[in-house]
Amino acid sequence: MRSKVFTIGMIAMLGTSVALAVSCSMGQNGPLAADFLDDDVHAHGVNGIPTTAGAPDFGQQPLIPADPAAAGKRIPLNLLYTSDIHSRVDPFPTEFYHHTYAGKGGYARLATLSRQLRQQSPNTLLLDSGDYLQGSPFFNFFKGQVELQAMNKIQYDAITIGNHEFDNGVAPLRNALSFFKGPIIASNVTFSPNIGQRYAILKAGPLRVGVFGLLTEVNGLITPPAFQTAKYYDPVKVAQAAVAQLRKEADIIVCISHVGIVAPWAETEPEALEDATPKTPRVTDERIAQLVPGIDVILSGHTHAQLQRALTIKNGEGSTLIVAPGYGGGFLGQLSLTVQDGRVVAQTNKLHPLDQKVPLAGDVESLIAPFRAKMDQTVQRRIGSAVAAFGRYGAQDTESGLNNLIADSSLTAARKIDPAVAFGMSSSGTPRNFILQGPITVEDAYYALPFDNKLVIVGAKGQTVLDILSVQRRTSDNKRHAIGNASYTLDRATGKISNVIIDGKPFDPSRTYKIAVNDYMADGASGFTMLPALKRQNTQVLQRDALIAHIETVKTMIPEVGRIKVIGR
Repeated sequence: MRSKVFTIGMIAMLGTSVALAVSCSMGQNGPLAADFLDDDVHAHGVNGIPTTAGAPDFGQQPLIPADPAAAGKRIPLNLLYTSDIHSRVDPFPTEFYHHTYAGKGGYARLATLSRQLRQQSPNTLLLDSGDYLQGSPFFNFFKGQVELQAMNKIQYDAITIGNHEFDNGVAPLRNALSFFKGPIIASNVTFSPNIGQRYAILKAGPLRVGVFGLLTEVNGLITPPAFQTAKYYDPVKVAQAAVAQLRKEADIIVCISHVGIVAPWAETEPEALEDATPKTPRVTDERIAQLVPGIDVILSGHTHAQLQRALTIKNGEGSTLIVAPGYGGGFLGQLSLTVQDGRVVAQTNKLHPLDQKVPLAGDVESLIAPFRAKMDQTVQRRIGSAVAAFGRYGAQDTESGLNNLIADSSLTAARKIDPAVAFGMSSSGTPRNFILQGPITVEDAYYALPFDNKLVIVGAKGQTVLDILSVQRRTSDNKRHAIGNASYTLDRATGKISNVIIDGKPFDPSRTYKIAVNDYMADGASGFTMLPALKRQNTQVLQRDALIAHIETVKTMIPEVGRIKVIGR
């Protein structure tokens, strides 16, 4: 039996790249709403990656002539789609905290069902919208080899690149993608030397399906060292260029998008419901559909949204269908289209649960098994026990028990390097998953902290300390940044803090306080824009290793909250 806790990848996430840290539950055809984006997805600070003007050269893929036999006929097209699998090589455990995904997923099941659907439906393509890497120990140990080899064996027809594919940098990404033999489509990102191609024309029976891929805004999601010499282009402008190119070469246009939809949604985690406040509009898949007529289908990823029925976005005299499968590979999406003379004339969408009713594909399971066995030699070791669950988020205006634990363990590890460190902090997007009540293993720590973030000690005094403590993910909800060995009162109405206690003593504005954070925060992410200017001491201690060591020392773990008192509701 696998560990009881697993990441949702990404969402939000920390590290050199960030993705959404919550699972999203969309309504079954909710109204268009491009006004709200999760802060942890799109507002992690400015990291200096510019958007390149215009669109890259699309080049020329081999031309495929139109099939004259298709003229005037209603032709079925079956699009199977996944996104944001986040290294979900094995299924979610049956006791996973999010009931929508509990017990579902896994590449071996995905292989079985996708093969069955290919046999049942003519003219089928299987596509993925990115973030297949990062989020489980499989990625930490094998750097994408397992995921891409499995996707190759499952026979994906094309994939695109998500922000979490950059987590270890471009060179490791290039190596991981070498295990995939199909088209890798990156339309608004270029590399030197290039990775993949700008677009592809895929044959599905008599139909020519033009496919292009988009990556979301990278500022705040990918750091310059991870992005390296890659160049990013505006997805709207690139989408316009792609449509202009593909309308000359394809019968139907499909965008595999890692930009994301943000129609109204609320978190469905047991501990909390989002109090979402509208934000400044940014580029979303809805906006792209509105602004770029000619895209027939957008297979949406990145925000982990899940749509039971396709959204239909009107744009001029036409429309665009948007579908989204959720995250973790818990469901395989199937958009069944009827195409006539280059137009979608009928459509149905279905999300197939990859539950225990779906048998494992023997060849894919045989591929995964030796990697799993090697990994388990390390991750199945027990390190402690939890007397109660450590949740990712608390109830409204309280803290996350898990994130407080991460702040505490970061402080403990930092004090082994410098005993003068006064307190620890952890950003709201740091924890990726619950630690449930019962035995705690090394694997649980990997799923809670999948990113290889390292601890950094920074020094601050006076108003800067108050500014650091005042940074909140949002003043409207419960996802607070966490503190260890400190407390304060937050006025929710003004955002100001008071009654600050650090290391058991009232705040002294004349004192320089040393603070344990991770390198992502230290670089200015998650709203901590004041940290890069501070004197810092980099360490080689992984935040995850600090958590493991802390649990091994304490042994019996009790969740702690109540460090931030909230007033002014």
